[in-house]
Amino acid sequence: MKDKQLLQNDSNNSEENLNTGKPDDIDPKKVLNKKSFIQKWEQSPYWFVSGSYKVLHSIWMVFMAVGMFIAWLIALLAT
Repeated sequence: MKDKQLLQNDSNNSEENLNTGKPDDIDPKKVLNKKSFIQKWEQSPYWFVSGSYKVLHSIWMVFMAVGMFIAWLIALLAT
């Protein structure tokens, strides 16, 4: 998809013009300033919030590494 199509599909950012029934122009500043929950969590000014992100992210990375190793080992033994 093109960026313009993605912006047009964002219903929170555009309002329909009552006269034409088509969406009004989209303000690109609103789209660029939106942060996801993960970005807000990671960049929080509160040490407990950002620290909890770092701890849970580290645990998730270790979990994924162990899972990849097990998948690799199964694939190795299956051949």
